[in-house]
Amino acid sequence: MLKGAPMHRYEEVETEMGRLWIGCSPKGIAMVTAAAGTGTAFENAYERLTGVRPEKGGVPAHYKRALVRAAAGRDFEPVPVDFSGLSAFHTKVLTELRKVPRGEVRTYSWLARKVGRPLAARAVGTAMARNPVPFLVPCHRVVPASGGTGNFGLGKARKRDLLRREGVDVERLYSSTRLSAF
Repeated sequence: MLKGAPMHRYEEVETEMGRLWIGCSPKGIAMVTAAAGTGTAFENAYERLTGVRPEKGGVPAHYKRALVRAAAGRDFEPVPVDFSGLSAFHTKVLTELRKVPRGEVRTYSWLARKVGRPLAARAVGTAMARNPVPFLVPCHRVVPASGGTGNFGLGKARKRDLLRREGVDVERLYSSTRLSAF
């Protein structure tokens, strides 16, 4: 890499949802995962996603602040997100998802309709499961139409807690038999 050229970086960040790794490219935040052990596993996963091995340290402070606030269920200043390692469909789904306001939820089928693929609710679910930037791209705000909160890559309990922190009535999600309003 040329001296002074933008680099791919990563760091560990302490949040209310636990320790997280955050990785960024010159275009924005590219990956967030739960921190476990050394950064080697994160470096490997980041390289698989982006094709570039990140270096430790040097993540912009405003990226880390945004992650800390988002993981606490609070509003945060918008930050750029780099979806360049994802398919066009996946990028479209995650871009639309970023528009869902804090404190609100939507169903997989709603999101499928919003991206012009009304029969692709399962594909939307796959995109949620593979979201490389949880918290900042709020896949936790997508729930099944049949009720409940559904899954979350960092655990169902974290999803319920995060939704509560954002002001969602989680008990209502479990008591609803169908969430057609979303």
